[in-house]
Amino acid sequence: IPFCKKACHYCNFHFSTQTTLMDVMVDAMCKELTLQKEYLGGPIQTIYFGGGTPSLLKKEHFEKLLHQMRTQYQIATSIEFTIEANPDDINIENLSFWKHIGVNRLSIGIQSFQPYALEWMNRAHSAEQSYQSILLAQQFGFNNISIDLIYGTPKMTTEDLISDLDLIEQLQIPHVSCY
Repeated sequence: IPFCKKACHYCNFHFSTQTTLMDVMVDAMCKELTLQKEYLGGPIQTIYFGGGTPSLLKKEHFEKLLHQMRTQYQIATSIEFTIEANPDDINIENLSFWKHIGVNRLSIGIQSFQPYALEWMNRAHSAEQSYQSILLAQQFGFNNISIDLIYGTPKMTTEDLISDLDLIEQLQIPHVSCY
């Protein structure tokens, strides 16, 4: 899902901050799901909405994509269903909807718990939002959480990294991708 609220300074992925083409992109993805139907054999074991920022998708977009997947493919009864989300998109409404459609794993783009590092990265969320988003997701029963962590940014000290890692351990995050 190649759409983002802001352009993060470190990102080299293809994305757009212009979300006006989101409907067109979802329609194209639905068409691609049909065109590639024969490519995938057996039942689908994993669904992963990556980005950009999939948490920007509207409910209708998720429903349309999932309907197309269910129509075109056999989906296993027990799958890992992941959505990449930014902390500022994690709220009661979204978590409830994601649970409803079967999401059972969140990959949260925390990047850092250091305010100055988030500012340097041009992130749309605060360190406090990062922390609160994890707590809220856990309260909603999302225990399979992965977070992205960026280290080695200008002015980041070893102590800052250790502080981030200590907080991650305290929050009992089972998976961390470090960059």
